[in-house]
Amino acid sequence: MLGHPKAPKHKYPLTRFFQENKTEVYEIECDGNTFEMFQSMRVYIERNGRSYNYLPTVRVLNVKREEELIKEERNAKAEKAAAQDEAKSKVELERDALEKL
Repeated sequence: MLGHPKAPKHKYPLTRFFQENKTEVYEIECDGNTFEMFQSMRVYIERNGRSYNYLPTVRVLNVKREEELIKEERNAKAEKAAAQDEAKSKVELERDALEKL
């Protein structure tokens, strides 16, 4: 049984096209349990090895991760420097105010 049980039956099923063109057809029973159906399809699709359709390689992921860590480190240093500058400014303002008194 191909597809949903309540789906209309076609005169010429889609499987016929693939069979006539010597393409393997995967048929699955549809009992309403979508998790089991998707797991079964995943196993069928990955039977010759897992596909990496447009997924980045580990090397690319590591480079991106390293770039993000460098950005975070720069931002942290910039925030720390800004906080120190702000603290110095406050001290100088207080010193100026005391000198005026």
